[in-house]
Amino acid sequence: MKISKFRDLTFVDINQNQTIVIACDSSGAIGNKERDLVQVDPELLGDLTAQVVLKEILAIGAEPITIVNTLSVEMNDTGERIVRGIKKAIAPLGLSDAQIITGSTEENFPTCQTGMGITIIGIINKNSWNQPRAKSGSLAVVVGIPKVGYDVLEDKGEILSIEHLIELKNNRNIYEILPVGSKGILFELNEMARTNNLAFCLEDNIKLDLSKSAGPATCAIISIDENEYEKLRKIFPIPVNRIGRFI
Repeated sequence: MKISKFRDLTFVDINQNQTIVIACDSSGAIGNKERDLVQVDPELLGDLTAQVVLKEILAIGAEPITIVNTLSVEMNDTGERIVRGIKKAIAPLGLSDAQIITGSTEENFPTCQTGMGITIIGIINKNSWNQPRAKSGSLAVVVGIPKVGYDVLEDKGEILSIEHLIELKNNRNIYEILPVGSKGILFELNEMARTNNLAFCLEDNIKLDLSKSAGPATCAIISIDENEYEKLRKIFPIPVNRIGRFI
């Protein structure tokens, strides 16, 4: 059995034909409890946190098979509401939530602040999988807008959703997708270039804050054929911004 790391993902070769992919994320002090610093509905918390790891799994081309939630709250009723959010996140995939969702809660002690972790396990069929790779000469483009904290709650239709990501995955002129998290666009752009043995040059007038946290993966970087950029920008339902070129 071979175990390897790729960016934030862990790959486990379990046999000649299949590879397990593991992604995880966590959240603290966000919820509806007394000492939560960002006050949100637990269902929204579960939805957005699950989306982070789900986007990572889908972007690499794996099929989710297990979702593990580790909740530092009681099941009734905060945990139940978080799990409802997780089910909402996976709904666009048509998966059986009763079969793939499992987890644990804190039932011994009362909690006054929300904490949760989530791990998604996906599987790749190596016989039909081609690892997504950014191409030299392709454009570096950001789909969505980086947002964090209350900016996410006040969003007016600028955030990357699971449905958006699936649509991007189905576009053959997009070579690779990398969701952006708390380290910001520039960090992930460097990662995409580094792991493809490429460099990049940035545009002169970029309207986005490249260092701002994208919170729960509210945007993604894509490598796209230059001839397809304008078409995508005009038809896609959320903002699409060219930020550079891979070289």
